Amino acid sequence: MTDAEQIQWEEARSAVYGFFSQAFIRGPSQQFLKALISDEGTANLREIFPDAAYQQELAQVRLDAREGRLTLEEAVLDFEALFRVPGSRYLSPYESVYRSKTASGWGCLCGPEAMAVERLYLKAGLGPSDEFAELPDHVGVELEFMAVLGLKAVEAMQAGDATTARDYRHQQYCFFVEHLGPWVRLLAERLTSLAQTSLYRFLGNFLNQFLALEGKLNFRSEDLYPVAKAADASLAQGA
Repeated sequence: MTDAEQIQWEEARSAVYGFFSQAFIRGPSQQFLKALISDEGTANLREIFPDAAYQQELAQVRLDAREGRLTLEEAVLDFEALFRVPGSRYLSPYESVYRSKTASGWGCLCGPEAMAVERLYLKAGLGPSDEFAELPDHVGVELEFMAVLGLKAVEAMQAGDATTARDYRHQQYCFFVEHLGPWVRLLAERLTSLAQTSLYRFLGNFLNQFLALEGKLNFRSEDLYPVAKAADASLAQGA
């Protein structure tokens, strides 16, 4: 990739992480739905993620919205049932619940994962936001952190600071491998099966596919993440 292409790619990835963060932590809004189903929004997502299955699902969301089968009220109710109101369709959106197993087999809130990601946020100079009060290992917060790291990498590349850009990409790599990767795709699969609107079924499938692409492409590339790859090689050799 040229420098300009690399910057464009990092910007696109950051935008997708930010898109998912909004969908899972703030929930749907009229502006969010309008942007998603608009011709411009569809074209932007297609450019970022040109997968035929994903495009077909997005087309269904657009059709449902235009024909009245998907309203903002229905989308909000689906979001509330999935992420905020305990019930038969509730999905706990916290990493600790998926990864901190207790004697009963269930995870717990505010487990070691929550404290670990909070330390990473603080290390990166990011404190609690006044916009929302969520635990640090909420899926939306973790996705937003990836978006922020991407933007910081872009800023460094635009400034010609390759070393800092490489450091931010390495932080993305580590955060994906240590936190997002081990649990968010499972959440996405459960979301797809439990959602009652085409919007959140689409979001579950899209998130699953996007993270699969990230794992296979962006976090396996020696060109994009040479520092991480060198560290991994050293660990494998017992260094």
